Amino acid sequence: MLVYLLPGTFDTREAHLDLLWEAGATGLEERGPGIRVYFDERVTLPAEVADGEWHEEAEQDWQAEFKKNLRPVQAGRVTIVAPWQRDEVPAGQIPLVIEPGMAFGTGHHATTRMAVEALGDLDLSGKRVLDVGTGSGVLAMAAAKLGAAYTLGVDIDPITIPIARDNARDNGLTSGIRFEEGTLGLANGGLEDELFGEPYDVLVANLYAELHDLLAGEYAAVTVPGAPLVLTGILTSKLELVQAALAREGFEDVQVRTDGEWALVTARREH
Repeated sequence: MLVYLLPGTFDTREAHLDLLWEAGATGLEERGPGIRVYFDERVTLPAEVADGEWHEEAEQDWQAEFKKNLRPVQAGRVTIVAPWQRDEVPAGQIPLVIEPGMAFGTGHHATTRMAVEALGDLDLSGKRVLDVGTGSGVLAMAAAKLGAAYTLGVDIDPITIPIARDNARDNGLTSGIRFEEGTLGLANGGLEDELFGEPYDVLVANLYAELHDLLAGEYAAVTVPGAPLVLTGILTSKLELVQAALAREGFEDVQVRTDGEWALVTARREH
């Protein structure tokens, strides 16, 4: 079995994980001091992930090991599980089933977990929710399960959209939720007004700080006055950039939660 041992964790190498899948990885596993990346054959890797080492190991069922080590994630009122963990959802918790795979957002990352917790703190009953950078659709689905009347998830990566739609169907969410390719305010891939419809009551976005800075004005444009923003994907070292962008666009009641090196920011704009 061919294994590429990469230093770091899923958190610290988040930006590089897609590069490994695109290079032909058949599986990723965080174990011990690093990440084990499984390949069928040795390949040339991008420079960003070239700091690992190749190893030949005895054949084993890495998927079985992955399943054994994966744990359900409790995020406030929601418990996020893989399909084989459906029976592990505690009584009284809202189950959210996600197939681990290429699309970011299984709930194990701090940013996803904090965002689901923040959505659970809101009264979403009857609300319209916009999920920008939806990935696997986990935040849009969490909003739907927490009572949102309508949720739209958008992402510029076309690979994620069918995955998100499949995840929604697997969770029994067949109406009141929609996933489309696109994003806010960008000339290429921007969404048309007829897709957005009326302004949204809640906006959640798991994006890098630089994108929150770029899109802060669009957040204001597509939400009703007083609508809460739930913004994550923010490194604590970039927190001031996001706070400055929100202040620039007139957002107030800015609050911050942190988990390790990651931050979540909530805010409102009253007019």
